[in-house]
Amino acid sequence: MNRRQLGYSVLVALVWTLLSIFFFDQPIAAFVQRVGGRQSVVLQEGTRWLEIATGLPIARYFLTYLLFVGCAQIVTRLAAAGLKGIFERLRPFEVIPAGNWDWKFFAGHGNAFPSGHSALFWGLFFPLVFVFPRYRLPLLIIPVFISIARVGVNDHWSSDVIASAGLAALITLVFAWLFRMKPAHGATPKAGTIDDDPADRV
Repeated sequence: MNRRQLGYSVLVALVWTLLSIFFFDQPIAAFVQRVGGRQSVVLQEGTRWLEIATGLPIARYFLTYLLFVGCAQIVTRLAAAGLKGIFERLRPFEVIPAGNWDWKFFAGHGNAFPSGHSALFWGLFFPLVFVFPRYRLPLLIIPVFISIARVGVNDHWSSDVIASAGLAALITLVFAWLFRMKPAHGATPKAGTIDDDPADRV
């Protein structure tokens, strides 16, 4: 199909949509009601199996989950990068050789607080574990390792990585509220009929 044919398809669909709204919608719906179409096993089960075959039950929620996780992670990283420029904290390896154990915030050129690496992985952990709570333990391994590694090589103070975890949790909480998210195990539509939940109708 070329662009011209796609354009014709759009035009034809638009014309028939308008005709249906004004002339066909009500008669067809009334006919379906009279013949008991909603109770049709062939149509209901056929639709349900085609949904399963094409992955619709998963796809129905996938975009929301993807947007939720992506937004929380990106905003966490951006927030961490922005805060670095505000606090300008020197890293441990920068102050220890001088024998200065001061916290060294607002040093003019530091970028330790909060930890960017930790923000990256905690920013993935919290939204993922919110959606898939049963996998919290295996998901926890990576951000914990990164946090330990960043402190273990004296690139960050412990408070840097803890602050990143707290920042990621806060931003995830905000997006969970904005997206009105629920864990994935509570998002499976009931079996038996299609579109049981009006909010999930396609």
